[in-house]
Amino acid sequence: MDIHKRTLGVLHPSHPLTPFSKKGLTSVSVLLLSVLIATLVIHYLEGWSIVDSFYYISMITTTQGPTSTPSTFAGKVFASVYAYYSVGLLVTTVVFSFGPLLGYTFRRGTKFFEFEESRFAAELHRPRNPAVGTKTEPRE
Repeated sequence: MDIHKRTLGVLHPSHPLTPFSKKGLTSVSVLLLSVLIATLVIHYLEGWSIVDSFYYISMITTTQGPTSTPSTFAGKVFASVYAYYSVGLLVTTVVFSFGPLLGYTFRRGTKFFEFEESRFAAELHRPRNPAVGTKTEPRE
């Protein structure tokens, strides 16, 4: 049995995380590939080590802001353009990865609150037995 058939057996088409296996995995792969390529470009343009280049690109991608700035004109232009690109890509990756789960959770929570609201409304409008809970005077 190959891995593809086993994966399809685990993630049924109606399962809430099924879109994650397609769009989410693709966007995570594109993000990782973009970080790798940007690391190599900064390494080439600035002459930094691979670790320093990866750290710099990671700081730009996660919008934390880098601790150092490129010294070359080409490095500055690349970092500026990559900053806009990577933030959009990161947001897209998060939405495609966690959007189906959050949507599923939101729908389940909404159904739960609607059910509880209708149950509470039925409890409020239910006729009460006036004899229950009242004191009666003993007959003489």
